[in-house]
Amino acid sequence: MEKVEEYRKCIKKILMDYAAYKPSYGEVEVQVVFDTENNHYQVIRVGWDNQQRIYGCSMHLDIKDSKIWIQQNGTEIDIGQELIDLGVPKQDIVVGFHYPYMRQFTEFAVS
Repeated sequence: MEKVEEYRKCIKKILMDYAAYKPSYGEVEVQVVFDTENNHYQVIRVGWDNQQRIYGCSMHLDIKDSKIWIQQNGTEIDIGQELIDLGVPKQDIVVGFHYPYMRQFTEFAVS
C-alpha cells in the first residue's frame, strides 16, 4: 500500500504542474480530478473559445495492480519520463493507450 500511496503523490504532482498552465485562448478552465478511492486521475479542459465548446481530457492516469497506467496523454509532456524522473520504475508504468500487442515494443511494462 505504501507503493500505491507514493505513486498517487507522483501522479498528483505531474497533473497539478500541468494544470498550472492556463490556456491562452478563450474562457477555458483546467480541472484536476483525483479519485483516490478508485485510483483514477485526470486533467480536463472545460469552457468556451469564442462560440466553440471546449471539453476534453488532456491526461488520464490510473493505478491498477500497483502499476501506473497512462490511459490518455493529449499533451506534449512525456508522462512516462516524468514518472521515471520521480522514481517510478519502468516496469511499473503501462502505456495503456497503446494496443496490448504493441506494448512489448515499448520500454515500459506490458500490463
